[in-house]
Amino acid sequence: MKPCSILTIGNFDGVHVGHAHIINHLIKFASSYAYRKEFFEQNKELAPQYHLDLQTNPASCLLTFTPHPASVLGNKFYIPLMTHENRLQTLKDFSLQSVETLPFTREFSQKSSEEFCEFLVKEYNVAMLFIGHDFKIGHDRAGEEKLTEHGKKFGFAVYAHEPVRLENDEIISSTKIREALLAGNIQKANTMLGRAYTLSGTVEHGFNRGGKLLGFPTANLLEETLIVPKNGVYATKVKIFDPRFMKNKQPEIFYGMTNIGFNPTFNNNARSIETFIFDFDADIYDTEIEISFHHLLREEKKFNSLQELIAQLTDDKHNAQKLLTGN
Repeated sequence: MKPCSILTIGNFDGVHVGHAHIINHLIKFASSYAYRKEFFEQNKELAPQYHLDLQTNPASCLLTFTPHPASVLGNKFYIPLMTHENRLQTLKDFSLQSVETLPFTREFSQKSSEEFCEFLVKEYNVAMLFIGHDFKIGHDRAGEEKLTEHGKKFGFAVYAHEPVRLENDEIISSTKIREALLAGNIQKANTMLGRAYTLSGTVEHGFNRGGKLLGFPTANLLEETLIVPKNGVYATKVKIFDPRFMKNKQPEIFYGMTNIGFNPTFNNNARSIETFIFDFDADIYDTEIEISFHHLLREEKKFNSLQELIAQLTDDKHNAQKLLTGN
């Protein structure tokens, strides 16, 4: 049997500020006797369910799912905030002793919460389960109250964290982040994430008019199966994963602006993601780049002439530089 573990479970889509709060609490609990002692002084009702000696440091473990349960259960409206690979890497950047992925299948979704808890005890020797305030598991959708009952039966304690909120008292959640991105509210999304929202992909050939017609050559990114922010023009930062633009294996950061939309001035019928990288002149076709979104500069609009569009793009560049540099 594995060493007794302190475990948290979830989808962790976006690995936002609320997720980080739970994970960091779990890490402190697992690594500090003083922290555990203080925790149980504040949560005396949980002490009888915790069967480890307080002076024993348990293993800190995180369990997540792939693919996302919503996609398996047929929620066609669910679009993730990050790829599974990026989510896993972000989770592994925390000081957890173990990050594991559990394959989520229709068969697995039929487990009851009691069967799932029995599985956790058998596979992970769980001593304490940390969950979010709205966590539900099993086909019976059990939350804190039911899981606490199961914990008493199988010998582990359950602690549900209070939600983390913005200054306006709004609860931070992956759903709220998606809503903010789709509304173009980048600052709100980034505050909830604790970092800038990113999209990454391979630079593709576009309409071949950026440099020739406008004087603003762009890197054209294929739209991924992730949430794409609302159509408009954004101040962005760009990482280029090419040895020419990396130092000590880390990509340099370039400033730029990104247009998301249909380019109504040119009557396009397909949405595109085009990024103009400031003070940059190199061929990066077929190169992997990452775009981080920082400010919505303006809504997408149709211009009456190329000259009017070029004048607006010049203003956009100036505004983006001002916002990104703080000058």
